[in-house]
Amino acid sequence: MTVRQREYGRKWRVLAHTPDKSIEVEDEGVFDELVVDDWLHVEQMDDDVWCLRVGDARLMVTLDPNGHASVDVERGFYAEPRGSTQTHTPE
Repeated sequence: MTVRQREYGRKWRVLAHTPDKSIEVEDEGVFDELVVDDWLHVEQMDDDVWCLRVGDARLMVTLDPNGHASVDVERGFYAEPRGSTQTHTPE
């Protein structure tokens, strides 16, 4: 029996505003890339790998077959780090 891998990026939504109206696009195809100015970039790199730029940080997100994300974060990848970095550990 062949197990079909889940197709990630099918469920998404983008909302933007003009002075006169709101523009919303939802679930139109498979999401691939979003770029906002030069500080936010989200792009699907492979079937289960996503790369995000948020300011100076690069986040690499890998999804397992159940859709659970593993996230690796590199600060200072795109620019000098600005802001703080913390790890929250639930009690």
